[in-house]
Amino acid sequence: MKLSLRSLLYDLIFQDNCPICNKKSYWKYSPFCLDCWNEIKPLPNFKITTGKFHQEFWKYVDSLYTFAPYEGTIKEVIHYFKYCKIIRLGRELGKLLSTISPPVLDILIPVPLHSKKIKTREFNQTAILAKELSKSWKIKLELEVLIKIKDTADQASLDVNQRKSNIKNAYYLKKEVKDLNIGLIDDVVTTGSTLIECAKVLKKGGAKSIHAFTLARVL
Repeated sequence: MKLSLRSLLYDLIFQDNCPICNKKSYWKYSPFCLDCWNEIKPLPNFKITTGKFHQEFWKYVDSLYTFAPYEGTIKEVIHYFKYCKIIRLGRELGKLLSTISPPVLDILIPVPLHSKKIKTREFNQTAILAKELSKSWKIKLELEVLIKIKDTADQASLDVNQRKSNIKNAYYLKKEVKDLNIGLIDDVVTTGSTLIECAKVLKKGGAKSIHAFTLARVL
């Protein structure tokens, strides 16, 4: 593969070894190598409208689109993106998610973080994904429609029942969404608790439909 001058310069800057296979990383996906990045395989069917989530899930979410199963390389990349603050990985992950063809949508809304969490992490990972989708799909991005008013524990550390109670009443609708078809963006869906709570608030606010998009889901 012939590299451009810019690629060669990046290659000199990023000298990481891939955390999965320990080979030299590829500049665009550093610290991951190109071989491991190419191991990210999309699901055969991006869209589902039934599945084993919390009982209320499909009452509020009209459809769920997911790029890949939450395993292997994409699981590692999401971890580095969120917790090691490697924002460039988020942009590349957003490009993967943007290969999904969405239904008719009026706006995109990322699952919001509480202000305390943003101060700690310094960014909202779902907003970065949503920005890439907005650019690719040419759909308006709204960052101030839905806000998080409850500082919750990290969902990943909780069991199914704890997740549901932890996230209950955590979100507030700041702007009108009446009769809008909404794309709700998150990084990973496990039990669906977070998406339910967001969708519930949006539906109560008059949203016509909620279509959720996630990079990965636990199968």
